[in-house]
Amino acid sequence: MTGAILKVMVLGLLRDRGAFAMAFILPPLIFVIFAAIFSGTSGDEMRLKVAVLDDIGTVETKMLIAAIDAEPALRLHEREFDDEQSLRDAVLASTADVGLIIRGQLYGEEGEAPVLVIADAGRAMTGPILAGHVQRLVARELPGVSMRRVAPTIDAMAGGLSPQQQAQLDSAIDAMGNEGSADESGDGALVSVETIAGRGGGVTVSYYAGAVAVMFLLFSAMQGAATLIEERTSGIIDRIAVGRAGTDVIVLAKFLFLTIQGIFQVSLIFLVAWLAYGVDVPSHFLAWLATTVLAATAAAGLALAMASACVSRQQANTISSFLVLVASAVGGSMVPRFMMPPWLQEIGWYTPNAWAIEAYQGALWRGVSLQALLPTFWPLALTALAGLAAALILSRLRLRLA
Repeated sequence: MTGAILKVMVLGLLRDRGAFAMAFILPPLIFVIFAAIFSGTSGDEMRLKVAVLDDIGTVETKMLIAAIDAEPALRLHEREFDDEQSLRDAVLASTADVGLIIRGQLYGEEGEAPVLVIADAGRAMTGPILAGHVQRLVARELPGVSMRRVAPTIDAMAGGLSPQQQAQLDSAIDAMGNEGSADESGDGALVSVETIAGRGGGVTVSYYAGAVAVMFLLFSAMQGAATLIEERTSGIIDRIAVGRAGTDVIVLAKFLFLTIQGIFQVSLIFLVAWLAYGVDVPSHFLAWLATTVLAATAAAGLALAMASACVSRQQANTISSFLVLVASAVGGSMVPRFMMPPWLQEIGWYTPNAWAIEAYQGALWRGVSLQALLPTFWPLALTALAGLAAALILSRLRLRLA
């Protein structure tokens, strides 16, 4: 009897594609995503996008930029920056992960560091990472520069070099040029790191408020939309469809309900973020509200399209859990996208999570205007309209086939 029951359960699992996917496809898929993320943070896959401004334009600085471009862990921003403010704006707007300003001779003596690294407070770890890479590249690719930087220290330690010794040292450095290798410890005075902040407060809290909000928007919308299947199987839709509006009235009503529910749900999350963690929602209320409404409509549209395509509540629950978990992992709801390898970041733009998080960051952290947020609003609005249209069409088709 035990064997027979076991056989029935195995056959049931094999026939239920949704349950099979949740048991044997979703776990390794989520593992692959997180393995790609966290292996990339300690290797060459992270590939920080570096915005560069070279105010000097010497042979050495051009060689340093070329070395950065050739470094597997880094990639140059495709844009050439002409002034410091535009570079800072690019870092703050997340079009670049980190900025690099070369503002003096690499082998300059006293004074400010010739290389300035600009990092957003929301991605503060990128500053020290790039600074370390720059020091290592200078030591490895430009050993002559490294020697010129330590020459004054050697002179001081030796109690002053004679003219002949100084000439010999200069000759050796010139002969070394930019070939060979050197100690990669670097000089701490070569690079300084500046962290810039947006207009909002609590960058980490504001990020995860948006990230968690959009993830649970999708979960709750999927659960709410699944009631469409129950009403279809119980015959409620058939009775309502006798009227002129057909099934459209049900789909539209559920779309409106799920949107309103989502707005209240997100409001509670950000209310806690404001009162407990100081996220400045009131100062950016209109931008926050527009983002919240669009994120809620996008989640409602996707959920209704999924529910209209499924034939049972169990199938809907399985598929929705699968889709939401994958979208949340890839779209940045679980781990910030800048920590992901470039190919995974590109995939993330196909999820509503990435666009909603970017909009919340723009509204609450960078404090940009509604007009500046339009590029992040359009994908959410199109997702909502496409999902709602698909739900309307699929519901009509199912009524005709019934």
